[in-house]
Amino acid sequence: MSKKSYTRKMSYNDRLFAVSEKICPPGLNQFVCEGEGFFDAGRWREAVKTASEANPGSRIILKGHLGRSRWIDSGITPPVTEVDGRDWDGLGPAGAPFLDRGVDLRKGPVSEVLLIHGNPLRVCFRTHHAVMDGMGLLTWMEDVFHVLRGEAPVGSTSSITDMELARSVMKEYRRPFPKDNIVPTGKPSGDKRGVTWKRIIIPGTYKNILGQVVVLSAHEAWKYQEGPVRFAIPVDIRTRQKGLRSTANLAIAIYVEVKKDSTPEDIANDIRNQIAEKRDCMIDRFDPYLRFLPIRFLVNRGNAIIENNNRRGLYGSSGLISNMGKPPVIFFSGGGFNTRLIWGIPPSIENCPFLIGMATRSGEVTLSLSVPNALNRDNRLDTVLQNIISGLIPADRQD
Repeated sequence: MSKKSYTRKMSYNDRLFAVSEKICPPGLNQFVCEGEGFFDAGRWREAVKTASEANPGSRIILKGHLGRSRWIDSGITPPVTEVDGRDWDGLGPAGAPFLDRGVDLRKGPVSEVLLIHGNPLRVCFRTHHAVMDGMGLLTWMEDVFHVLRGEAPVGSTSSITDMELARSVMKEYRRPFPKDNIVPTGKPSGDKRGVTWKRIIIPGTYKNILGQVVVLSAHEAWKYQEGPVRFAIPVDIRTRQKGLRSTANLAIAIYVEVKKDSTPEDIANDIRNQIAEKRDCMIDRFDPYLRFLPIRFLVNRGNAIIENNNRRGLYGSSGLISNMGKPPVIFFSGGGFNTRLIWGIPPSIENCPFLIGMATRSGEVTLSLSVPNALNRDNRLDTVLQNIISGLIPADRQD
């Protein structure tokens, strides 16, 4: 009997990320393993082939239209490409044209691995955000390294979507809030489209780094104007189903409103309470219908929203802040390459006015921030990052 081919529905989040990529390409999740050793390209290609067979979500392509849109397993192994990264310092987009390459969701491949030569050596795992979220990407990455070490891949074949999982847990809908939020970089200047990003490494150990960054970012916004500040915090809802392994988009955001007197502890408590109340599985009442709207219509609507937000200087949220915690680098070494640090390049989402991703390892924190070019007047991205660094309180100075 032949094995049934992997397939799953295109969810509402998948569609939104496909739209985002059309507005501001490349729209990819890109995780970088930075380390030392050597590259055996042939061995990597075999490992990616085996790991992708075990995780077919890494090689899906889009079929159908509107509500009948589905992902199917193309059977095409994601490519492994060696590139010259000697001119890339890993702190921004300059010197890394290979990061600009997009993908075609209908033709594929939707995932790839870059072996980046330079000092240090880097491996960049790239997947279209419409097919994987960050945890999904880490699931595939783990199995690639399993195979590189001569181990069997764990695999993931779940076809559950974010909508199906969320609605199995929570039937209530999210209560909408006003789209009048201010942002940490102040009002936009000019009409330059696109997104830029920067990464910084902060020495030290910090408790409740997420809460600290949320509060510090809010106070940056109030330096420019008065108004409400609400940040989206993505939550991995895989934990809502025991033993679930999936490469799909299974993260849903909760929203924290920051007040002038909010403390990092207040933010941490709010996040804990919202998750305890299962609000990470709340969706907007309109979300289920997005699957039935044409991507072209949503792209036009998305561009209009961006232009309107920039004209008003007010946004649907103040931004998104994500903490990937402390990735266990020991699981991401093999085949002659030893990972010392894992960090992410923020996806190009122009309708998100402020996006911070962070990761920690012993003795340091990595922050990666992306902002739309229209909000980077006078290099405000640099100013905000430096002010956040200055405001962070190390663990040894906290009570």
